[in-house]
Amino acid sequence: MKYCFIVNPLAGKGKMVEGVLSDISAACEGAGVDHSVLVSRNIDETRDFIRDNAAAADGEISFIACGGDGTLCQTILLVMELSAEQRENISVGVVPMGTGNDFVSNFTDKERFFNIEAQIKGSAYEIDLVKCNDLYSVNMVNVGFDSHVVCKKERLGKKKWLPRKLAYIAGLVITLVRKPGLKVDFSRDGEKPEKRDLLLTTLANGAFCGGGFNSNPNASLTDGNIDCITVKNVSRLKFLSLVGKYKNGTHLSGKYDSIIDHFKCRKADLVFSEETPVSVDGELVYTKELHLSVDEKAIKIRLPEGVLPKVRAIKERLDEGVEKIEEKIATAVGAR
Repeated sequence: MKYCFIVNPLAGKGKMVEGVLSDISAACEGAGVDHSVLVSRNIDETRDFIRDNAAAADGEISFIACGGDGTLCQTILLVMELSAEQRENISVGVVPMGTGNDFVSNFTDKERFFNIEAQIKGSAYEIDLVKCNDLYSVNMVNVGFDSHVVCKKERLGKKKWLPRKLAYIAGLVITLVRKPGLKVDFSRDGEKPEKRDLLLTTLANGAFCGGGFNSNPNASLTDGNIDCITVKNVSRLKFLSLVGKYKNGTHLSGKYDSIIDHFKCRKADLVFSEETPVSVDGELVYTKELHLSVDEKAIKIRLPEGVLPKVRAIKERLDEGVEKIEEKIATAVGAR
């Protein structure tokens, strides 16, 4: 197994790079594993690094993106450019050094993603991807209010006086003052388009966005669907009443069904009234049309040792609980 680390020198304002490079060297040399490191300056350099290592590999290889969700998304996009035969032996991991790091929130024990030794001892886990025009999204596509927040966050994130974890919140406040709307013709699974006047829409593979907002609590990385939420273009006051619930994932309780539409689909097509900013895993693109579809089990994600998808972890805890109940029943019956 070879481990290829792709380090974004700008992630986290560059404050973590030196420490991560030191950790990579210590862990890989200590374990005696084959590895290489690229501190990437541009996408072409990263593409060559991935192609060269994939072509030279005589066994399994893992490309570990050391950066934010955008770095992970770019790494996956470049891996998907390889042939299906090459991808059979490839997994993609992440050391979350970005501002939001929302993708890893879909898993237990997020801090273990920083543990390079745990990365080396990890295992591969197949997940879906969402094809988004010519891109791939591993986590979430945001349009409307959320994407405008990302625009502001990108600018604010460069300010040295603002803690990077607060950049999204500050961007949210500024966007709320302006409250841009979103007029779109929305079609799902080939049905007739509906005209919608929205505040925002999320089209999700994962459950989290914006540095911890549980916007799509019913999303799954493996169910073969895009989890969609649309929010009507309501007043600022009404939206403010929703923000806390939108963050903790309780906004789909049914109380807000007149405002929020939630559904799953395999395809979604959006046509906007004008060129619109779209956030694809935190990276901005501008387009008048958005076409999304699910690519099932498209990529193998490398999870550090001790990390599980939250859905699987919950199931295992439930199974353990059922086993304990069954044991107590058996014991009680036996005692009789």
